Amino acid sequence: MGSVLRLSRLFAVACAVTTVWLVACGGGAERLERPGVSGASDAEAEAAQREAEVQRLAQRLEAQRANIPTDDAAAGAASGRIFSESARADFEKLAASLPGDEGLAVAPVGGDGAAEQLGSLTGGVAWSTSKVPIAMAAIEAGVASENDLSAAITASDNDAAQRLWDALGGGDAAAAAADEQLRIAGDQSTSTQASTLRDGFTAFGQTDWTLSDQAQFVSGMDCTDNGSQVLELMRQTVTAQRWGIGTVDTTAALKGGWGPGSLPGASGGYLDRQMGIVSIEGVPVAVTIATTPADGSHETGTSNLSTIAEWLVSNADVTGLPTGCSR
Repeated sequence: MGSVLRLSRLFAVACAVTTVWLVACGGGAERLERPGVSGASDAEAEAAQREAEVQRLAQRLEAQRANIPTDDAAAGAASGRIFSESARADFEKLAASLPGDEGLAVAPVGGDGAAEQLGSLTGGVAWSTSKVPIAMAAIEAGVASENDLSAAITASDNDAAQRLWDALGGGDAAAAAADEQLRIAGDQSTSTQASTLRDGFTAFGQTDWTLSDQAQFVSGMDCTDNGSQVLELMRQTVTAQRWGIGTVDTTAALKGGWGPGSLPGASGGYLDRQMGIVSIEGVPVAVTIATTPADGSHETGTSNLSTIAEWLVSNADVTGLPTGCSR
C-alpha cells in the first residue's frame, strides 16, 4: 500500500508541474498561463525547465512501478513454481551438452501440485518403473508375497514382478488393478499395457508412461497405504541401481527402468528412466528423469541421469513446498 501511495503522490506532482497540455494527467487540452512572466523567451525557458522536471518525475514513477509485483508475478509466487525461467533456460543448455535426449519432471509431494516438465524427452516405455503400481495393486489385493515384493522393487527382479502380475490375474485384470493404484495416487491418464507386445519382455514393462504423469503419481504415493509401503522398499534399492537421484540423496526412494527401445513394442537404443522422491534442502520432491543416450548404451544413460540429478538439486526452488502428505 505504501508503494501505491508513493506512486500516487509522484503522479500528482508530475501533473502539477506540467506547463503544457495536461492530456497525460487526464486534464484535457487545457493550456496554463502564469501571470507576471513576460517575454516569449522567458516563457519558453521556464517551460523547458519544467518539462525536464516532468521527465525526471516520470522516470521516478516508472522506477517505482518496476518495484511493485505485477499480477502475473504474484500468481507465479503463489503457485509455488519449482523452476524459474532462468533455470529452465539453463536446463536446455545442460540437455544440449549431454549425448542424447533428456527429460525431467517434478511435483510437490502430497498430490496437490501440478508436475513441471523440462526437456525434449517427455516419456516413453515404462520398463521396470511399471513394477511400482503392480506392487501396490498386489498389496491391495492381498496376493503379494513379501519376497516377491522386495525382489521386484529393490532389485528389479523380472520374475518376481511377473509372479505379482500373475497373482493379480494377469492380462486385463492385472492391468486394471494397476490402473486403479495409478488413479488413487494421482495419475489420471496412464493405462497399463495388458498384453505382450514384444517376445521376451513383460507386458506391463511396455506401458507408455509420460514423465509428468509419473511424477504426479509419485507425488501422491505416500498419501496411500499401499504407496507408502512400496516407497519404503524403494528406499532399499540395491546399490548397483542407485544411479540418478540416488547419487545426490543416499536415502532417496527410487525405482529405475531401462531397456532397448523407447516406444512400446519397438526395439532400439536404450531408454533409461527413474522415478522417486529426493530430498532437496530438507524438502521431499517427486521426481522422474529420463534419457535416450546417443550411443544407445545403458552406461551412458545412467551417467546422463546422474548428471541431471545433480543439476536438479542445485536449481530447484523448494520454497513453500509441502514437506509431506497431509493425511
